[in-house]
Order: sequence, then structure tokens, then C-alpha cells
Amino acid sequence: MTYVTGYITLTCFVLLAAKYPLRKLGARRANAFLMRLHEAASAVFLLAGLLHMILVLKLLGSCTVWLPVSGFAAFAVSLVLIAACHMTKDAKKKMYWHRRYSLAMFAAIAVHLILQIQ
Repeated sequence: MTYVTGYITLTCFVLLAAKYPLRKLGARRANAFLMRLHEAASAVFLLAGLLHMILVLKLLGSCTVWLPVSGFAAFAVSLVLIAACHMTKDAKKKMYWHRRYSLAMFAAIAVHLILQIQ
């Protein structure tokens, strides 16, 4: 179950992150479909990520310190992203920070996956 929650979290992140490139590529139908899923995928991402962190507590001794640090960093950035989006009133600033936080989340998740594979 530990890895299942991690893969669910990753799948939700991919659904969330794919929206922007699809929009830039002109895939309007796919972008519109992902926009409808955006809030639900975000909620499942948070819940599955939290459950994943709880379930892997028993495995902390068997990994490097950077594996949980990178996973927690990704989760923390996702919380900041959501909070910033709800508190920022200016739409241009909101999207600017939304994209920056998404890139930071991508970097943390990439490090987390690379460390897990090793």
C-alpha cells in the first residue's frame, strides 16, 4: 500500500502538470478536460501524499535522509502553492507563482523518484 499511494500521488501530479504544456501545444480539448479534473486531482494528490507519508514512516530507517526530505519538500511546496493561489488576488501574479511552485514541486518529485529508484 505504501508504493500504491506514492504512485497515486505521482499520477495526480502528472495530470496537474500536463495541463500547461497541453495548452501551449494547442490541445484545447485535452486542456479543457484536465481543467475539469484540476481541483479533484489536486485534492487526491494532497490526500494520497499525506497517506503516503504516514505509511512510509516505518521505512525511514532503511533509506537515505534525502528521500523523505525530497518527498516532504514536494508536499510542503504543494501546500504553499494552494495557499498562495487562494490568497493572491491578482490573476497574473497568481499564475506566475503557481508556475514557479509547480516547477519546484516537479524538481522535488524528480529527486524523490531518482532517490527511490537507486
